Amino acid sequence: MLPAFRSDLVCSREEQQGVVFYRIDDPKTQTSFRLYEIEYLIAQKLDGTQSLTAVIEAVKNEFNFDISEPDLQRFVAQLESMGFLHAADTREAGEGVTVTAVRVPPSSQDLDIVEADVVMEPGTEIDRTELDRLLKAAFQHVKQGYIVHARDYFLAARELNAADDRLATIVRHLEIIGDASGPAEVEYLWNQACQLFPDIAAAVGPILEAKSGGPGRSTSGPLPRTEDLRARVLWTLLLLAVLVGGVGALVWVTRAAGIFEPAAKVTTTRLTASRVPVFFDRTATSVLPAKETWLSFGESGKLDGKPPVVGMRVDVGTIVASLALPPPAEKQMVRARAAVAKAEQQYNGASKRLEKLLTDREALETERDGAETKLKELLPKSVLGQGGVSKKDLEKWKRAKVAANKKLSKLAQKERKPRADVTRAEKAFKQAQRKLDGLEKKLGRKLLRSPLSGTIVQAKLTERGKVDKGQPVVLVRDAGSVRLVFELSSQAALQIGGEAYVAVRGGTPSRAKIAAVTGTAGGQRVEIAIEDPGGGFLKTPPSEFHLVREFAEPAFEIPTTAVIHNERGARILIALQGRALERGVDILQKGPATSVIRDASGALRDGDQLVVGRVGDDRSIGTIAEGAQLDVK
Repeated sequence: MLPAFRSDLVCSREEQQGVVFYRIDDPKTQTSFRLYEIEYLIAQKLDGTQSLTAVIEAVKNEFNFDISEPDLQRFVAQLESMGFLHAADTREAGEGVTVTAVRVPPSSQDLDIVEADVVMEPGTEIDRTELDRLLKAAFQHVKQGYIVHARDYFLAARELNAADDRLATIVRHLEIIGDASGPAEVEYLWNQACQLFPDIAAAVGPILEAKSGGPGRSTSGPLPRTEDLRARVLWTLLLLAVLVGGVGALVWVTRAAGIFEPAAKVTTTRLTASRVPVFFDRTATSVLPAKETWLSFGESGKLDGKPPVVGMRVDVGTIVASLALPPPAEKQMVRARAAVAKAEQQYNGASKRLEKLLTDREALETERDGAETKLKELLPKSVLGQGGVSKKDLEKWKRAKVAANKKLSKLAQKERKPRADVTRAEKAFKQAQRKLDGLEKKLGRKLLRSPLSGTIVQAKLTERGKVDKGQPVVLVRDAGSVRLVFELSSQAALQIGGEAYVAVRGGTPSRAKIAAVTGTAGGQRVEIAIEDPGGGFLKTPPSEFHLVREFAEPAFEIPTTAVIHNERGARILIALQGRALERGVDILQKGPATSVIRDASGALRDGDQLVVGRVGDDRSIGTIAEGAQLDVK
């Protein structure tokens, strides 16, 4: 008979930490188990009509996944032993099914066929054989560096034996590790698991190869960081020293190599991942006002009255100065301005009287609405006889509502005249203003108006002084924004109108706009428009402005002295379980005190202990070898 996966099993898709599983519930035995996605897809091919050879071919063609016939036979035997097949031709059986995964197209991942997780129902007697199988599978995945997969086996084991404190402890360690699966995390989890389950570790055997692909030291206990090659080299040096130079040479070699040195005393700091701005290597070269203009009269004459005061704020259209007018025109202007002032005063007075009545109306409407809300709350209770509502309470709120409505009616009558006064005053004010505007337009060449809102920063006028036509006499500047000029040493993907970020005096970067981009010899000249609410940027040195090149996330800001440079590039040291662990990093930005780094492998994370210095030793942390013992102070 050809194997057939039972059609009555209930299958549901789940996803944990980005890994897809299928939960299979058996309605007959009331048990559940889980398969990885590729396992489930292979099981679906077991439909009772295809031979194992045909299934292997179909899996390869459809999923680009290679599985050998012996491995498939063992997988089928395993499914049959759990009762998930109608019938199976199992010529070869065994525990643990492993196949060689091939690289699938982009957006997929390498997969391994693994055993299903059996979840016992609560109250069922513990299956020791199944528990050992789950623990062994978990250890195997830790050995291979697949912490995410190992987590599922440890969790399944805890479900099987929830009373085992060791399983609760290992799950807590998994929570500490999170999603990371770097060498340090593998080492950490392996050490903890070996200490908690030494019998399982002995049965599984030693770690022969680290996940990084480099050879590791064979051990079935906690994984040491000292490399065999380094140890052999050091002992060879010792032997040669004794043979060639005697005891004196031996002492010199041991001191030079630091073979028998005690644990290095170091200080550390906790790494904190964040979104860190990375700046261009050059600061601004100049700070310019975004908007400013010189004002000039349209004809010659003498200044009428005193000149405008430097520092005075003006709005668009404000008359900042005027030339002396002929007597008739001067009288017209005085009368027109007086009429506008009088009309404005009358309009403001009428508006204030009406505003008081409107405030009274708002209070009365609130009073009425409160009474109405209370009635809506009490009436249903009164009908149903609930809440101790009395007729007296209802009458009280009805009277309050009626009283408020009466007051509102009287107030509406009082509002009629003030409303009419406001309408008449507003009409008179607009009429007076139009007359003044017409007169000012007629005399426009003798008036100096500001075309923008800003501050008068210069005034080349004297009282009753002579002014020539077209002569720049008043400089008005908009202090609410500035233009920053950056001379970049390289080409950058910056476009006019695009968004930019600028930090001032090392503060939080603020949003800005790219106003201009011009190519230069080997670089770019970039102008950035940025708002200046405080009006102090023009007085700030250009060197205080830094243009953001990118935001790195996650990135780490660390002391520059914590970065080590050797033949492998930029490195840092992490203190893990009393040992020094090297991490290769990219330096995004280097400063005299702090630098911004990023680890492209993703192994660095929040909470890692960064070695920043040695205690009681003049040597740099670069003299600490990877794997060396640390005494963290």
